[in-house]
Amino acid sequence: MNIALFKGILIKILYTLSKFSPRNHNKAVFGSYKNRFTDNAKYLYLHWQQTRFIRNIWISGDKALINTLNKQGMEAYHRRSIKGIYHALTAKYFFYNSYIGDVNQYFANGAIKVNLWHGSPLKRIEFDIVKGPLSKVYHPKKQSYNLLHHQEYTPPDIILSPSKLTDKIFCSAFKLSTEALLRSTSPRIDFHHRYPQQQKTKQDIFNHMNIKETPESHLLLYTPSWRDKYQDKNPYKTAFDWETLSNKLVKSNSLLLIRLHPNEIHLAKELEQYNNVLDISHWEDVYSILGSVDLLITDYSSLFIDALQYNVPVIFYRFDKEWYESQCRENYDFVEKISGIGPEYTQFDELLVALNLEEKEKIKSDQHLPPYSVCHPFHSAYEDAKQHFWEPSHKDAFEHIETYVNQSQSR
Repeated sequence: MNIALFKGILIKILYTLSKFSPRNHNKAVFGSYKNRFTDNAKYLYLHWQQTRFIRNIWISGDKALINTLNKQGMEAYHRRSIKGIYHALTAKYFFYNSYIGDVNQYFANGAIKVNLWHGSPLKRIEFDIVKGPLSKVYHPKKQSYNLLHHQEYTPPDIILSPSKLTDKIFCSAFKLSTEALLRSTSPRIDFHHRYPQQQKTKQDIFNHMNIKETPESHLLLYTPSWRDKYQDKNPYKTAFDWETLSNKLVKSNSLLLIRLHPNEIHLAKELEQYNNVLDISHWEDVYSILGSVDLLITDYSSLFIDALQYNVPVIFYRFDKEWYESQCRENYDFVEKISGIGPEYTQFDELLVALNLEEKEKIKSDQHLPPYSVCHPFHSAYEDAKQHFWEPSHKDAFEHIETYVNQSQSR
């Protein structure tokens, strides 16, 4: 028996036994992917730290993060510590961004598992993946894969879903019934509506870079999606003429922020040398600045769906579109229907022209449409996409989740 299979069997045994542990209805444990303090779990945790709605505990494998949270007066424990194991075994609620392993995959059985999910589905996810490297995880040739991928095969009891469109996807991708869906917006968005003082302004970011902000300065955010595998060693290095772009950013007094996926952070190191280009991949997340950027540049990342709520213009730069569509995960069918919210470019020269970094003063003086008007949210396709993903709701995510918790405690 190989080590991985033995570990999978051990996880199954401990997970099964954890069902018999008594659970405290007034206690919740939280965690996030790669031991980071980020995304929806982070913002629900921070909100309940303010309101004391329920005892909430952050679980992580990062000692430095735990120490930081403890110093700030918040309760956090290492996943393998005695207290970390104890609280995982006795908390009634698990809140996580991806899988139960964000908290502790050994001891989640018997708890109510609430998947806050870290993105909005554009690319096929989980059991809907039929192509690319991840397809073998969800459609394996050997049944032993469910032991090797325990947490991927463990469905949540509840998952947040903001619209009917995502209802259908989540039911299919996670193999859930509609009873497992909780209609709700995202804590990561609603947190900054509740606590606007936590947002970073455009001026804050320019000051951080020691760049003087002017009326012509623009703040651009580039957030490419994770590529399940690479065509080249670093696809982003060759996708741009970084020297030319940097020179134009400097000339227009603008700034480009780069945010790579957590699985690709190391690739950003080669891009740090250019002026007016700032790598923020190491930041916990981008939600504190999303409402301050002038333009979002992405490819297949679902971050643009969150940007819809801030009316941020969007450009899709899909420099490896043909390769990506043949080698990586497929998009859901609806994606082509909403692509009209912003222009798509596959060549850097086209993108550079669209960024319009040298014509801002002329546009302003002539009182034409604002820069990026071609992808501006003042048109029907943008508004239709917003309604697709974010159905109007009278309650924010915190109220929806708290209502669910209160109802579950009364059962």
